[in-house]
Amino acid sequence: KNRSGREYRCIWNVNHSMTQELTDGFDSYEYPANNPRRDANLISRLLFCWIDPLFWYGCKHEVKQKDLYATPEEARSQDLLRHFNSHWNKEKERGRRGLNPRLWLALLSCFGWSVLIHGIVFSLELIPLTGQALLVGYLSQYFCEKKSLDNELTVLRSGNISELIVSKEEEIDVATRDAYLYAAGILSAAFITAFLHAWNFYLAQKVGMMCRIILTGAIYTKVLNLSISTIGKLSIGHIVNLASNDAKRFELGFEFIHELWVAPIYLPIVTYILWREIGPSCLAGIALILLQSPVLYILARLYSKWRLKSVRVTDKRVRVMNEIISGMRLIKMYAWEWAFHAYVKKIRKKESRIITQGSMI
Repeated sequence: KNRSGREYRCIWNVNHSMTQELTDGFDSYEYPANNPRRDANLISRLLFCWIDPLFWYGCKHEVKQKDLYATPEEARSQDLLRHFNSHWNKEKERGRRGLNPRLWLALLSCFGWSVLIHGIVFSLELIPLTGQALLVGYLSQYFCEKKSLDNELTVLRSGNISELIVSKEEEIDVATRDAYLYAAGILSAAFITAFLHAWNFYLAQKVGMMCRIILTGAIYTKVLNLSISTIGKLSIGHIVNLASNDAKRFELGFEFIHELWVAPIYLPIVTYILWREIGPSCLAGIALILLQSPVLYILARLYSKWRLKSVRVTDKRVRVMNEIISGMRLIKMYAWEWAFHAYVKKIRKKESRIITQGSMI
């Protein structure tokens, strides 16, 4: 046979042996155990007891990949990306009509119920927090008034006024009983707040994680579908930065997204409670909070500009590092190590300066 035929047969044999070797490796790999959350009861799910065996095992042994639980069905990248593409294709139709596709709407369409449940838990967490603050005030008021009640009782006992003494003792007993109830309410509110805060954090991290999985998978799929000429215009650092840093911002965004609608509802309620407790003096603090809003908006806009500068410098640094690693032999041959070291150090110094200025804002 000719040379091309022998070359083709050789490549097929190599790939066949590599495939067989990889298959053998997959067969010998111990896949993670089933996720115990799927079979856990209601109490175990509410209190996160289903993950305790992994923590106890980690206290005594080194946790390896085979010890981790399997990925939950709702967090599998294939299913998430397929669900996201069904909504994203509708937004791309808007782009064909000359309108801007809305990524945020596609993401909210994917996690509509999850975001709604997270919003309900987030709003419920504020109720025991507010109640705890009120109970602490009532308990403090009891200790402030108890001394005066004891003094009045002492005066009455010195005057031998039996009816007033009995009445005052009953008043003190009622106040003491209420103080115990306030203390019990404070402890109960603390436990309820801790429980709701744990679920608030869990739901936010869960939705943010799935959002990051979708965006990372979408970036990966888009890169595979690009032409060679288009890929040549992009740097590996830019793609890595999109998948690592930019996708992370969406994950963090789901932790604070509900403050946009909870704050306008919660602020009038708190204002009403403060008006009842301390009167018009509360308006000074509320006015200060309202005046902070435009200032924070301006600072956020400034920070976004510094963040954009930082991302551009980071992309440049990663691109230079990739080029250095690719041409390492040539750099070693011409002894250009220190020159490239100074160049990368200069870029990194500029990046650190921009990040520091943005952090100060």
